[in-house]
Amino acid sequence: MDNSVSLTIDKSIVNPIVEAKIKEALLAAMGGQNNLIQYALDTLLNQRCDVNGSVSHYSSDNKYRFIDVAILKNISDAVKKEVEACIIDMSSSIKNQLIKKLKSEKGASAVADALLEGFTSTFGNDWRSDFKIEFKKTN
Repeated sequence: MDNSVSLTIDKSIVNPIVEAKIKEALLAAMGGQNNLIQYALDTLLNQRCDVNGSVSHYSSDNKYRFIDVAILKNISDAVKKEVEACIIDMSSSIKNQLIKKLKSEKGASAVADALLEGFTSTFGNDWRSDFKIEFKKTN
């Protein structure tokens, strides 16, 4: 007579338990979840990077802290949005003032002088000169 008992447990039940215990042991070995999060944040925020927030292969490019680059980018984006909104709000007023200025004799003369100055100064140097005027029809 055989008194042996066979007990089979499916892997789908065992694997999550084992994984949870391994994660728990790793967190404990690293000083706990709070210490690990603090270490990750300190590392991220103080990571040296280039002006775009990317870590360069060249250490000389990594002049800035990531936190400084991120803050500057967010502030710059917010200011840019506000300036664009102000310009859009004031566009008709700006347009009217510009037209008024250009229609005056003094304004037309200033535009002509600026164009001529630009032409003469760029054609006189060795660099390639480009000049472009665009008129776009808006609907």
